[in-house]
Amino acid sequence: MTLNRRKTLGFLGAGVSAASVTATGFGGLVWAEPAAAADGQDTGEGGMSDALIIDDFSSLPDSTIGGRWSYTSDRVMGGVSNGGGGYDEVDGRMAIRLFGQVSTANNGGFIQVSLRLDPRSLAAERYRGIEIDVSGNGEDYNVHLTTTRSFPPWRFYKHSFATSSAWTRHRLPWEDFTSESFRRALDPRTINRLNLTAYARDFEADLAVSRIALFA
Repeated sequence: MTLNRRKTLGFLGAGVSAASVTATGFGGLVWAEPAAAADGQDTGEGGMSDALIIDDFSSLPDSTIGGRWSYTSDRVMGGVSNGGGGYDEVDGRMAIRLFGQVSTANNGGFIQVSLRLDPRSLAAERYRGIEIDVSGNGEDYNVHLTTTRSFPPWRFYKHSFATSSAWTRHRLPWEDFTSESFRRALDPRTINRLNLTAYARDFEADLAVSRIALFA
């Protein structure tokens, strides 16, 4: 079993509706417009200095660090989750958006957008963790990291984060990432993929991320 059926992301356009999602084959999604954001709200310490920008969505369709995002779901494994991903303007910010219905039926339970990373040029060991600006529908989501040791590819490290309609910055230190597959702690030197994931329970997902960086 290989995870090889990925969809390259495109632009959703302002005001994505349930009808337009259905028309593109995702279906069954009811949208609610996010409330006005409190710009720059920060749940971590400090500001933006000494950060390595992975993506601030200013160079679309490429990421800031290089490479392009893709979407995949548990359907590659026989699951039935129904969703999609793309680029959208959310409360004045360009962002990547993940949306759909997550279902744990048929041993499924995830939808995600992913970005491949080069461990050598990333040099993540020079930083303390990931900094992420998010807005969403009040559900919890995950950052999943795979590494050069992730064989098979569904072995990963994870860190959850909360969302609200206000833009919020979370800092996720490397030492707080956990794994159900690996006994050893995450080695930042080996990170080769970053996934933004709606995961492991039945719920409606609507997540926007406007900035991802490594913080020192």
